[in-house]
Amino acid sequence: MTTTIATLRPTEAVTFDQGKLAALCDRMGPRAESFIAGVLADVETLIDAITRDHAKTADLSHHCFELAHYADSIGMTTVSRAAKAVLDCLARDDARTFAACINRLQRLNQPQGNPGWALESATCPTTVA
Repeated sequence: MTTTIATLRPTEAVTFDQGKLAALCDRMGPRAESFIAGVLADVETLIDAITRDHAKTADLSHHCFELAHYADSIGMTTVSRAAKAVLDCLARDDARTFAACINRLQRLNQPQGNPGWALESATCPTTVA
């Protein structure tokens, strides 16, 4: 008898509330792009901190609350729900579900799995040909 257990790693797309995103763009005008880019950078940083330091529960609730707030501010519904799920697990002291929710956040933050939201750095030429 074998003791191999398959690990399922579903690919989940990061979804946005298009209405909320459009309203944000209308309200902010030309500043919207830099605002959204800043929020995406904050989301990425927070998810990194949460998945790296999830054993340190002192700041975990605060980080997850911040993550949900930032994600909500730009209509990033998938990430917001995932952060709120971690908060729910903490409130219920549900270690098994907590581990699954932390892993979900980590997968959502991997650009190779979600090319639709990751920011890519690019260099601009310094001269015009």
